[in-house]
Amino acid sequence: MAVTKVISPRSKKVSYRARVRIKGYPDLSKTFARKTDALRWDAQTQTRVQQNKLPNIFRANKKTLTDVLPHYAEDIFQRLKDSHNRLKQLYYWEKAIGLIPLQELNPQQIKSILLDLANSKTYSTANRYLAALSAALTYATNELNWLHSNPCLKIRRFKEPRGRTRFLTDKELHQLICSCKALKRYPEILPIVLLAVTTGMRRGEILGLRWGQISFTQSRIELLETKNGDARSVPLVEPASSCLLNFSKEKSLKNENFVFPSRVDANTSGYFHLDHAWRLVKREANLEDFKFHDLRHTAASYLAMSGAGLREIGDILGQRNLSMTQRYSHLTQDHKISTVTRMVANHISGVL
Repeated sequence: MAVTKVISPRSKKVSYRARVRIKGYPDLSKTFARKTDALRWDAQTQTRVQQNKLPNIFRANKKTLTDVLPHYAEDIFQRLKDSHNRLKQLYYWEKAIGLIPLQELNPQQIKSILLDLANSKTYSTANRYLAALSAALTYATNELNWLHSNPCLKIRRFKEPRGRTRFLTDKELHQLICSCKALKRYPEILPIVLLAVTTGMRRGEILGLRWGQISFTQSRIELLETKNGDARSVPLVEPASSCLLNFSKEKSLKNENFVFPSRVDANTSGYFHLDHAWRLVKREANLEDFKFHDLRHTAASYLAMSGAGLREIGDILGQRNLSMTQRYSHLTQDHKISTVTRMVANHISGVL
């Protein structure tokens, strides 16, 4: 055990670091502004070692990620909006490093696994998986005191490519709507697709809709819980409005009921399982390289081509960061030209 003087190379500020070393255990250190505090902590820790009252971090030298996850799930999962994806990501990490003691994890190990993940999937996906692991290890560090520091914090994220802007052509939209109408055994799919392409709502926002959020008289939908945490109101317009109204005639319109309830169990509180129906209509419409989320891009692209500005698009879609809407900027060029042309005609041409 020792206390050393530390001088910051930039600010020249002096501090004192106390460090505890015990064979077979990771080092534990703590920095203080005053030497007397560092000496006091050093003495107290020495006494605890002699009394075999070691801090949790020493007793936890054999704990693994597999040990962390039950605690993390019980404490954190219920507060997550993406708990399904988080569970999948953490299961991946558990298979890869779940049996390695936390104290033996290092950035190089994690980076190697992450590179394999990025090569088989995408940089964006790899970053999401790294964020999931980092959150769990931060919990192990701060809440469980099983780690001295989170090794993920020393790993640089991959630079992600600009987001895709795949959207439906008029012909593809017609084919998709016809395909939805033809799929009689899944009447949910038509209003779901129309909501997506007219409002730009996210998949989870649509499937999680309850009747109490919809006002047909005021032509709007109130979203109380969104991805970025902000509540927002979206316009409910034709043909989505009339389609949803027709769909509602065969449903129980209690405010708390899901608009698109699960079919798996009539008594379940879950919502409609979209994947199978979406695959069927996409195949029938002969859509290639098209995901459900691209309906959101379609709505944004149509808005841009109809003259909406980037701020308006961001407001409708619920994008807090305008950099997300920059991908549609090239579609607003014609609108910009016509706007400037009107300005010139009204104010400048006459003075030349």
